[in-house]
Amino acid sequence: MSHSSDHVDALPAPPERLALPGSILAASVLVVVAGIAAFAWALAGGHAALAWSSYLIGVFFALGLGVFGVAWIAITYLARGTWSVSMRRIPEAMTAWLVPGGLLTLAVGLGAPSLYHWSHRDAVALDALLTHKAPFLNMNMFYALVAVSLALWVVFAAAIVGASRRQDQEGGVALTARSHGLSALFLVVFALTISVVSFYLLLSLDAHWFSTMFAVLVFTDVIQTGLAFVAVAAGLLYASRKLKGFLTASHLHSLAKMLFAATGFWAYIYFCQFMLIWYANLPEETVYFLKRAQNGWLPYFLLLPLLKFVVPFLLLISREAKRQPKKLVPVALVILFAQFWELYLMVGPSIGHGHETAHAHLPVVELVVTLGFVGLFTLVFGWALARHGAVPLKDPSLAECLEGGRS
Repeated sequence: MSHSSDHVDALPAPPERLALPGSILAASVLVVVAGIAAFAWALAGGHAALAWSSYLIGVFFALGLGVFGVAWIAITYLARGTWSVSMRRIPEAMTAWLVPGGLLTLAVGLGAPSLYHWSHRDAVALDALLTHKAPFLNMNMFYALVAVSLALWVVFAAAIVGASRRQDQEGGVALTARSHGLSALFLVVFALTISVVSFYLLLSLDAHWFSTMFAVLVFTDVIQTGLAFVAVAAGLLYASRKLKGFLTASHLHSLAKMLFAATGFWAYIYFCQFMLIWYANLPEETVYFLKRAQNGWLPYFLLLPLLKFVVPFLLLISREAKRQPKKLVPVALVILFAQFWELYLMVGPSIGHGHETAHAHLPVVELVVTLGFVGLFTLVFGWALARHGAVPLKDPSLAECLEGGRS
């Protein structure tokens, strides 16, 4: 890395603080109101399972975006990904969701009777497997372990993002070195805690099913979807020229290559889970996919790999698609919608047990509630984005980032 004064003097003029357009803020408020109304309508209409499953889909979607912010910062620190420095404010602002999003995630416990079979003591008493899992699958452990996991995310996000904010004032390389150490520790903690959170919130919907690949699949979901959100934000910023000189087509190209790689990685992990279960052909494993092949779910299930792999893979192959916002942003939006679709397939077929197994339906309420969470996330993201400088001007890697962006 170069820290010479001639590189510093060569920096473009510092951009103004970033603020979301009024149209995006207004649309966010509208979808938040619509999401609240849809949730309240389902709950008041006696459709508690529909209301809380929609809530779970939406809150997990937004939570994944929030924790991705700190995960991506940690990954780029450790990988010496200097190309990402000029767009670091985007993932930093995403981490602001972790406090309100964490509280909203814990509220899933209020809907546990409608979501989780293991939350009913009488059902557990009559089921040998649930009784065996009861020391882990109970509401006290649910609240304790999920809360601890979320708290650790908040603490690491505050420490890593806080170091970046301090560097804006103090400069130097000491805070960068500190962030490298925190990043290494966070990724170890993240690997464990994302497993805990995904097990309780999603996997335990089918308490008789298990998969050693599930936590890895959720990790790939978080990475792919988070990169898609960053691609949307960075693409719009590039198109609006608000970061002129700091965000270039080369930077978008690097980001899009990472998104392209994450798309292929998701397909690999998704296929591995399916292939291993199909090959072993064990009843306690195949039940997950059998549910998604019955009661009208099969077309929904087959659509998922098209939305989340085939379409974005084909559209992102070309070099031009990775460098042009008008091509990159629509593909990223498809991936974001595909994440909603995948969560719907994780949650929807698992609601109800035995003769009450859910049937497929167009996820109108689920989509509106999820859009409500996305709108609320966008408002928090916009608030955090506008509070600090648009670019980390005193990061020692910024000059290298801008030099690489000229290629």
